[in-house]
Amino acid sequence: MGKIITGVIVAFFALVLSSPAFSAEEQVIAGAGPSTRVVELLVKDISRLPFAKDYSFKVPPKSAKHAGGIENSNQYIFGRTGRPLNSAEKALGKNEIFIARLPISFVVGPKVGVEKLTIGQVEDIFTGKIKNWKELGGPDAAIVTIGREPTEALFTVLKRQNPSFENARFNKVLKKDHLVVKFLLLSQGSYAIAFGAKPNFEAKGIVLLDVAGFSSGVEVGLVYDDKNKDRPLVKGVREFVRTGQWARSVKGMGLLPPE
Repeated sequence: MGKIITGVIVAFFALVLSSPAFSAEEQVIAGAGPSTRVVELLVKDISRLPFAKDYSFKVPPKSAKHAGGIENSNQYIFGRTGRPLNSAEKALGKNEIFIARLPISFVVGPKVGVEKLTIGQVEDIFTGKIKNWKELGGPDAAIVTIGREPTEALFTVLKRQNPSFENARFNKVLKKDHLVVKFLLLSQGSYAIAFGAKPNFEAKGIVLLDVAGFSSGVEVGLVYDDKNKDRPLVKGVREFVRTGQWARSVKGMGLLPPE
């Protein structure tokens, strides 16, 4: 009789523990491409922590864009962002958690022959005070400056932290980093200088400038809806990304910690 009762008890708990109430809730974190890798790292780190124990996470590698991340937060707790939310997006009842900054880097074409500058020299280039690479120890060639649209997220950050870029003059304006890469690899881009997100400038033939006195980045992270602001998962993530442990993890990826 005792064995029968024991068997019933074991079967009961097995049934309870396998029921939906005790299974992990899957959270899909889709959205902007630039934040994919760092969100994957975040999920790996928090999965072992108490506030995330009731969840399983899926981070789709394919980009759904920044707007797709906002939409994703209508169904799931988080979406991925590629820049800070603007006022219109916040008006939708959305909040954000910055988890890292994508470093802003300056790059030059393959014939420039200059790999180190100060931020002052870079500012002088973009404001038109320095117009030829020979003034910086490079070849006798006119400098071609490549810029971005005034409201572009990365350029906005650059202007906020280095106000002289408000007076920047561009020979050519391109909308995306991959277009910058393509241009620099063309003959007309051989003597050009540009800026963008460092992870997007890993193409062969692109020369990253070592710019003394400069460190800046565009904040990326997670977007969530107001209705979820008091969830333990949201509060837990917000606290975790402020820790030294997370800062070290982010730096290990070559990114900057959130401000």
